Amino acid sequence: MYKSIRRLLVVMTCLVGLSASLPATSAFAEDSLYARLGGTYNIASTVDYLVDMIYINNGLNANPALKAVHDRPETKAGFKAMLTNWVVMETGGPKLYQPDQFGHGKSMKDTHPHLNISDREFDIIKTLSLAAFYHFNIGNHEIDQLMDDLESYRKVIVTRKGEEAFTSRLKRDGVEYSTK
Repeated sequence: MYKSIRRLLVVMTCLVGLSASLPATSAFAEDSLYARLGGTYNIASTVDYLVDMIYINNGLNANPALKAVHDRPETKAGFKAMLTNWVVMETGGPKLYQPDQFGHGKSMKDTHPHLNISDREFDIIKTLSLAAFYHFNIGNHEIDQLMDDLESYRKVIVTRKGEEAFTSRLKRDGVEYSTK
């Protein structure tokens, strides 16, 4: 019996030593944002809701370049598809967002200059995005990541030149959405 216990202890010690030498498993790693959002269908539902709000927003439609896009009904479905593909890719899902022969699917920097987007309009889009995330009850941690990712594109999306320096009302009031 003593030999059996001793063998069992040796085997257990070897197993403990082996498991300590293995790399950490994904059980402790955080899932991708894509997975935590529930994948393509959940992202598509959120994008569908968001784009509907963007297309009817009077603040955004005050920009003639945006209004020209929003007034063409054929652009809405395509924009929803492209934005869904982009968000899927940005959150760690399949790489669905690709340039096509019609000039869609370019980088954010190459896609937005003709729209002449201002900081104010960018803030409107952020506000509408946040409202969509709350509407679909997306978790706070995921919202933090989504809003940070969106903000990281401000410098390439905002292209309106000669505009007076702008500080958003939320920032002035000390309630700017930030994870920092």
